[in-house]
Amino acid sequence: MQRFDAARAATVALTLILAGTVHAAGDDQNTTGLPTYPHDEHRKMDAVARSIPNGQHCTHYASSSKDALGTVIDWYKKALPNAKVEDVNNDSLYGNYFKLDGVKLLVGNDIVNVYRTPDMHLPYLKKEDLNKTSIEIFKCKDAPRPKQN
Repeated sequence: MQRFDAARAATVALTLILAGTVHAAGDDQNTTGLPTYPHDEHRKMDAVARSIPNGQHCTHYASSSKDALGTVIDWYKKALPNAKVEDVNNDSLYGNYFKLDGVKLLVGNDIVNVYRTPDMHLPYLKKEDLNKTSIEIFKCKDAPRPKQN
């Protein structure tokens, strides 16, 4: 009986390790409840909510696509027809260090940023990433804090 329990425990442990390896090797899934662009890749879903610069607490899903910026923006405008659309640089979550090309779609407290990084020298950015459209989805528990004057 003890040998059977040890064998079963070893089998369960090996199964869990292999399942974890497969999940780690694959892309994350968007669990925000907001739409996922159908041709996205390099997916990353935060496991827990975090505080973002505007004071909100949000779970974050990030991905990219080789599709043109306009194509991805048009898809999100159709997928989120009631969203307020703004320039991604308006009250930017990324600061004023550089200007991005793209939009921010606001749906209630939630944010969907669709943008491309302008072609400039940024030492931490790979050249191949300049040709991709970035998608960031923030599913937020609360509203942004009021602006300070």
